[in-house]
Amino acid sequence: MMAKAVHIEVVSKTPPGGRCEFYDKILFRLVKASKNLYYTLIPDSIYHEEVNSPALLVNGKEVVPEDGILLTWEELVKALKDAGVEFREEEGRIKEWFEGEYEKLLGGV
Repeated sequence: MMAKAVHIEVVSKTPPGGRCEFYDKILFRLVKASKNLYYTLIPDSIYHEEVNSPALLVNGKEVVPEDGILLTWEELVKALKDAGVEFREEEGRIKEWFEGEYEKLLGGV
């Protein structure tokens, strides 16, 4: 039986940069590493005042970082697994890549 599809939207500033670009990059990688994750990059002008970019919505529900700024690996994976994402790639390998990208982003701030 095929797993149900999980849809994630990256609400991004136009043009994307910083956190918006980070979310776009990591989600493209997570789509490749999962069996049932799909994502769309959405310009923030579509949501107007409803959601402040950068933002991630999993099946239409915003995932808010605990620190109010940037999602951690644990926060992101919990939201994806709660929604039913199934990974085809070993999670430790994906986490290692994610943490490298996270450090690059923080190092550039």
